Amino acid sequence: MSDLPIDPTLYLILNLHCLLGGIGAVIAAQKGRNLVFWLILGLICGTAAFITALLMKPKKSL
Repeated sequence: MSDLPIDPTLYLILNLHCLLGGIGAVIAAQKGRNLVFWLILGLICGTAAFITALLMKPKKSL
């Protein structure tokens, strides 16, 4: 068996959570938002940040 202190499935879920957050940050940046802010938000909120980035409207440029 593995010597991991936590179930390996949890590691997979956490990695997917952060991956979705990172993808959400890139989507938000393409829509004119701050990449660093959304990257931090994406790593913390993950799936919620991804869905929010998908649903928000692009920022209008002046």
